[in-house]
Order: sequence, then structure tokens, then C-alpha cells
Amino acid sequence: MALMAYPTDAWAACDTATYAELSAFANRVEAHFNPNGGTQLAIVRKQPNGQFCEIMRNYGFAVSASDVTTHSTAISTMAFDIPMPIASVSKVITAARVAEVLDAYNISPSTSIAAYIPSSWWSSRGPGLEYITFHQLLKHTSGMPTGTAWNSVSAFNNWFTAGCDADPVSGVCLDSGSYAYNAMGYVLLQVLIANMTTNLPQEASDLGQSEVYTSGHLLDTYVRDNYLGWEAAYSGCLHTLSRKPFAYPNGAVSTTAGVQLGPDWSTGCGTGGFALTAYDTAKFFSRLYAGDILSPAAVDMVFETGYGIDVSSTTIGGTPHVRKGGMLPVSGSLNYNSWGFFFKDYPGTALVLSTNMETGTGSQAIIEAWDETKLCADGVPAEKLGDEMWGCPGSVTYPNKATLCGSETHVCTPDEWEDRRGAEAPDHIYWTDHGSTELGFFGTSGSCSARYLTDSPAGTTCGNSGNSPMRICSGNSDAEGNACNWTGCKYQTSSSANYWGGCIGNPTAGALCCANRPCADGSVEQYFSSDMVGCAGTVSYANRESLCGYRMHVCTAEEWNANRGVASPGHIYWVDNGASDLGYTGSGSNNCAAKATPTGTGCGDIDGAGKSKRPMRVCSGNSDAEGNSCTWTGCTYENETTPNFFGGCASNPSAGALCCYD
Repeated sequence: MALMAYPTDAWAACDTATYAELSAFANRVEAHFNPNGGTQLAIVRKQPNGQFCEIMRNYGFAVSASDVTTHSTAISTMAFDIPMPIASVSKVITAARVAEVLDAYNISPSTSIAAYIPSSWWSSRGPGLEYITFHQLLKHTSGMPTGTAWNSVSAFNNWFTAGCDADPVSGVCLDSGSYAYNAMGYVLLQVLIANMTTNLPQEASDLGQSEVYTSGHLLDTYVRDNYLGWEAAYSGCLHTLSRKPFAYPNGAVSTTAGVQLGPDWSTGCGTGGFALTAYDTAKFFSRLYAGDILSPAAVDMVFETGYGIDVSSTTIGGTPHVRKGGMLPVSGSLNYNSWGFFFKDYPGTALVLSTNMETGTGSQAIIEAWDETKLCADGVPAEKLGDEMWGCPGSVTYPNKATLCGSETHVCTPDEWEDRRGAEAPDHIYWTDHGSTELGFFGTSGSCSARYLTDSPAGTTCGNSGNSPMRICSGNSDAEGNACNWTGCKYQTSSSANYWGGCIGNPTAGALCCANRPCADGSVEQYFSSDMVGCAGTVSYANRESLCGYRMHVCTAEEWNANRGVASPGHIYWVDNGASDLGYTGSGSNNCAAKATPTGTGCGDIDGAGKSKRPMRVCSGNSDAEGNSCTWTGCTYENETTPNFFGGCASNPSAGALCCYD
């Protein structure tokens, strides 16, 4: 059976808004990558109705492996049914398989791998190897040496027998816990999976127990059989498809043969052995996140703990995402690259891109393409006017101003315009959001300011029931037909004219839109999960909310416990104690608990409401880079028995803040 071909955009299952958004996203990705070589792109979102919205694009040329072998110049147009190597993006599939097995057999990721090393390999293992945990292999923190020759059996054997620099007493790798990218660790995971599923009880026989390289099982079950119906099942990670992967050098034309990436890799798909279409991979990732394949606990291992993932971050507007990249050399300075992104919007968007491109480009261009799609509601590129602030042209009334901003942004306040504005002059007329008090006018034409009706001296209402307030003006009119009678006004008592104007008889404008930053200063110091970030700073407990960004709140202690996963704090952070006062019990570090008063003892320095200004908090240690301090560390929370980084508290007046999404 021939491999199936797919239409350019499988839009039939998309609702109109989703199709418009994802198509605009694809257009922006293509605008960056297509000029740099052949591309295969897929964007997939599983919608709330269970249907998949699928955007598929291809650009450039393709040839079969035999064409390259025989030095033929026969070339065909790139098509969706040609498997491309996804390189180290394969690690996400391997990690998902590990998570599936660990969860099925109730094995903690922090378990040592010793019991699952094949007995025939035991005598050849290097020092420290039996002390490595699954978590360490999955996060590249095992302490084993970083390998460079990733595609040979000999490289794996050398890696396995070399071991690490181990502590002479404990045997644990001295560099355990330090990040060092090690593809061979994912080869070892393949072996461990096979041994685990063979030697343990058979309750979960559907997990597959015959293949050494068993990550392919997920694809056998959930990709081919369920919706592709291709001609053969995957055999572990070995390429069994009828067409092999290849890539073209930059600028290839129809008379230039492609560059073959080399023979099949025999060391396991964790090192890049899968050849899949971008569509297959994106749909697999979308189903994975949606819970169609794994249990919630296993899904969290991949998308929250970050097993198999390079980076967990947020977009400029605060959408959490994870990504994994893969790269293989093609020729000279050119590389074949594969990217797998997952944006955790609702319900979740997977992007997979296979492409030739220059070294140094890639993931940031995809993030920028996402942001450009999300800044304005219509997906049209916005006018950048300062620090994470854009103008979205339009002609709407003041009550409808928010309809012009995209999901990554909100209508800027007047203060945000004043604080974030760069040297750029606006090309259009824009509303700001003045809140509950109208922003009126003061003075006369040519000598005016925008002032609130409650200022002293007070501004005068612009009329229209408060719906024609002062705004940002490019001039007396703009291309959308909006108007400003007055221009060149200042804001309140500012000495600088920052394009304020308006207002009587001027009922419409566009909107200034600012990024929904998780931390108020735009710099997120730590990402703990899709729901919680760490915002470093040095503020009092009373001012803790000032560090959290748009639609964020200071996390409670319970939210910290629920969302941190296995991550350790890198800074000292306030949590929100609500109506209680978070005091302490115990006698010192590692023998203490954070407990609400009156069970706990108050930390002193009482405010007017009778609560401490220095309650217990989350501590990275006795001090952090911002100069905050924790006298006690290693405390538990309430009646829990495991320390969860609580500490403090007397004489410790400042901290950053843990911030959670509203």
C-alpha cells in the first residue's frame, strides 16, 4: 500500500476562528523558513469537540534514497507522505514511552535503574551507572559523560562501559544533578524499558514486551493503527518505511540531488532514529497532550516535568510552551533541523517542522511567529511601539477596545504607555484603558494634558457618557477614519508630550495592546509548571502582588505544593497566606514547619491587622542573588512530612513572589 497523501490544509474539522488563527501562524512560520530550504510543516490542535484542526504545508523538493545512492538527479516535489528524520525530537517519544511504563508499573522516576540493567550487561557497566535514576537519564543530569558520536553501537558501548567520575564511597556520579546533554542516555532508556516490561508481571501486556527499542510501540498503537493505516508497523526505532529520509542543501533547485543523511541508526530512536512526516508527529503530540494516549500522571511527566524536552518557557504574552529540537549536519554550515513545539493554550497546539536551515535560526522564529499571530485579534501584524507594547489598528468604540487585542495581550493602561513607550511615533489613533475613572482633558489646544476627573487640578469630561476619553494620537486623523481634535497633549503632570489627544466628538479608535507578562517586569526567573512561575525581587510581604503580571496572583502555599513538581526554587519567594498568618514550629533548619497561627508561632513585626510582615516563605537557601534571606530552611508545610523548601522568617523582611495564573 502506498503512503497516503494529505491535502494542503485539512480545514474541514476546524472552526472558523481556529482555522484563521492556525493558518496565520503557519504563514508566519513559512515566511521565515521557506527561503532557507525545503520544509515540511504541520500544526495540529485537538478542539473541544474532539476533532483535530490540521494545517499542513510543504515547500521545496524531495528525492528517494535510491536516487541519491545512484547519484540520480530525479526530483519530485516535497509531499506530506515522505517521512523525514525528526532527529532528537525522537526523545519526546522515548520519554512518553518511559512515562507510560513507569506509571503502569507504579515505579517512581527517582528509582535507581540498577534493577533493570540486563544481567548480561551487569559486569560491563561503568562506575556509577547503577546509581543513576530514570529522572536523571530523562533530564540529562545523570553525571555520565556527554557523547558526540550518537549513531553507532560502538559509541553506546563506549559510553556504557566508561561510566562516570564516581564518589569513591557512595559510588554516585560526582556530576549527578548537573545538566549535560547525553543522547546515549536515551539509548539506555530503550534497553531499560524492554527489560522492565519483560521481567515484571504481565498486568499491562498491552505495553509491548518483545522489542528492545520499544518507543516505537506508542506509534504502532496510536499513530498507524488508529488513523493512518499505513502499510507496515514500526519495528522499534529502525526505519522500515518504503522511503528513507533525506534533506536538501540550502537553495536546492530541481537539478540538484539531495543530500542523504546516512544509514539507518541502530542505537535506538532516543538518538533520532524515527523518520516521520511532520503531520504524523504533530498529531501524535496533540493526542499525547490531550490524554488520548497516556494517563494524566504520565502526561505530566512529559509536558510538566519536561522529560524529553529541551525548554519549558512562555511566549511574550504568557502562553506556556515546551519544545524539543533536533539537528543533523547536511553540508558545510548547513544543518537539517527538526522542531517540535507544544503551546499549552486551550486545548493545546502542536507544531512540527522539518527543514534545512542555517545554523543559529530556529526556535525563536517560531515563537515570534506565534506572538505575531496573537498580538492583535485579527492576526494582522501589529505596530510595535515600545517594550512589549503594540498598536492594533481599528475603528471601534471605547467599550469595544478589548476586541482588537489578541489572546496574548490586553489593552494597555495610560501608565503602561508612559512606562513602556519607545522612540517610535504611532501611525494610528489608539485607545488605552483608563480603568474606572474617566481620562478627560485639561487646558487649551496647544497647551493641554490628559487628566483623570479625580486629579487635582481635575480633567474635564470628554462627554459621550465617558466613552470618548483622551487617547494616543498619530495626528488629527488616521487611515481608519478616527479623529483627534487636539494633539500634542501631555499626561497628567508629565513634562513630555507623549502623543496624547482627543477627545470631544471623537468616538472611535484602535487599541494599544500590551503583553500579558507573567512577571510584572517581563523577566520570568523560573518556570515551575504551566500554572506557576517564580518572579524574583526584593519587596515586602505587603507588596508581593507588585511582582506578578497581568491576570496573575501570588500563589498560596497549597498551590506551591501542587504545582512545583520536582523543581527546586532558585530564589526566595513569598506565598500568599490569605487570612491566616504563616508562622513556624520547630527548633531550626531541617527541624521545622511552616504553620498557620495560632498553631504556629508568629514571625514578629506585626502590621496594623495583627499579622506578621515577615511570614514563612519558600526558600532556595539561606540567601539569594537579590539579597533576600531565610534564617531557617528545609521546613515542611503544616502536617506534611516531606520538606518542601519552606523557611524564614524573623529578620527576613523581603522576598520575590511565586505567581500563579488566575
